[in-house]
Amino acid sequence: MKVRQTQPRSGTTAHDPVPQRLLVISRYVENLRRLARLADRIGRSELGTAVMEVAGCMERMSNDIAVSATGAVILRRAARLVSTVEGLVERQAKFAVLH
Repeated sequence: MKVRQTQPRSGTTAHDPVPQRLLVISRYVENLRRLARLADRIGRSELGTAVMEVAGCMERMSNDIAVSATGAVILRRAARLVSTVEGLVERQAKFAVLH
């Protein structure tokens, strides 16, 4: 029986942050779009428009963000944006339902 040797996987693929960053960007874009629609529903169309614009920019620039040396900084700021808008919009949505 002939044993075939396989090539070991490159160590760089396991530590390559680009695919992980692309996944995170995709999730942030989905969340931002969801929040923009919610903002429009509760009467904050100016916020919804701005958030939708940010989501579009992130989607268009996703490859640049993923491979950039400052990509991690951009993703941290995007996470804070998602968190802030989520808190504001969801709090106002709950308030609107109660009144």
